[in-house]
Amino acid sequence: MTNEKNIQNWMKSLKNYSIPTWNELPNLDLYMDQVITLMEEYLSAYKTPVDKLITPSMINNYVKLGVIPKPYKKRYCRMHLAYLIMVCSLKQIMPISEVQKLLPLTLSEEEVEQAFMAFQAEQKQIFQQVTESVTLTQQHLSEKENTTFVDFFQKAVQVALTGNIYKILSELIADQADHFRN
Repeated sequence: MTNEKNIQNWMKSLKNYSIPTWNELPNLDLYMDQVITLMEEYLSAYKTPVDKLITPSMINNYVKLGVIPKPYKKRYCRMHLAYLIMVCSLKQIMPISEVQKLLPLTLSEEEVEQAFMAFQAEQKQIFQQVTESVTLTQQHLSEKENTTFVDFFQKAVQVALTGNIYKILSELIADQADHFRN
């Protein structure tokens, strides 16, 4: 019963979860510790008890690898936050090299704003769709008489296989985006 409650609680938090809009991102320069605090809040839907979603060393590595723009005098602006939100969300399923194809450093601030607004809208819509689907699945499993291990196994496999197919598809589309920009 505890796992069912955990799933229900997670679904409630996902349903209400939304990253800030572009205009809600701070419009002032921030230091690393402030960025980390904001990112932990903004990315809370992806947090597991074990994993760290973002650390100062991760941000420094993203800068070194050219995944996000370099800070100006050790300060990060709205554009950095937008990149970090998108990168940290997408890296959960896509290799960083594929994320870089979708978010090259050659984007103008206007293009980053447009990409971020599209990302925010898509994330909100997807989270709503997923919560509705999971809620129906949980209701089906709890209402079914004689629910078995195989019923849970089947649903877990369905979600895993769907995720795998979408992972592959996202990488293929990232390649298309990269070719389109070049």
